[in-house]
Amino acid sequence: MGIAGWNGQIVLKPRTRSQSHVFRQESYSTIEDPLLEDAQMYIGENFTVKHGNLFNLRRKVCTETHSGVVFTELRQLKPVSQMSLSKGAKRMSTCPNAGGSSEKSEILSFELLRRCFGADLQKTEMEVQYFPEGGSITDYTCMMFSTKVGVSVTRAMKYQGDFTVEDAQRLLNKKLSGVLRSSKNTMEKWSKQILHVWATSVAVSVLIAEAYNLIPKDLKSNTVVLVTVTENNEVFSNK
Repeated sequence: MGIAGWNGQIVLKPRTRSQSHVFRQESYSTIEDPLLEDAQMYIGENFTVKHGNLFNLRRKVCTETHSGVVFTELRQLKPVSQMSLSKGAKRMSTCPNAGGSSEKSEILSFELLRRCFGADLQKTEMEVQYFPEGGSITDYTCMMFSTKVGVSVTRAMKYQGDFTVEDAQRLLNKKLSGVLRSSKNTMEKWSKQILHVWATSVAVSVLIAEAYNLIPKDLKSNTVVLVTVTENNEVFSNK
């Protein structure tokens, strides 16, 4: 599976050759595809991850003015409760958060960034300080490519009916607005945030990319949208 671009378009080559998804992008640098035929693979005991050129993500994270969408694909090999987690992920699993306890989606988010991109956990959700308090907050902070970033985690899903581009647009509008507010009010020193979106399928990831092209530029700011496709239901459950 991969994406090939021409004339300002991206064509997603899905798992079945009988179908194709086409969506327009603003520029070749806006949306990067890690699901190319020559994609890199992380293979570990907990999960495998398919991602693209590491330089593309590094460039977006390390360059203060860059933003855009990057895709990855995770195949979970065992339940989170049976995983051999990194020190940072273990810490997240035992620390309280605004909802009472860290969700598996947040724990797996950091574990993916740690295993694939060498991220080091800095602060968990309740350790990050804000002024004024009571507004939007980020889920955790980490050092990644020698850059301090805040990471907000969300899930692109719908309990009833099909997930649509309108659903994706509403999700991005809400979450990217929250990212901007938390960056403005935080007492931590970071200049970049990652919005990590878990998607239930490749089709949903395409809708997120389509929606990204529809939202205002000032809302995108310099936030990197990392979309991870996984078919494991555990990420989409709070249990």
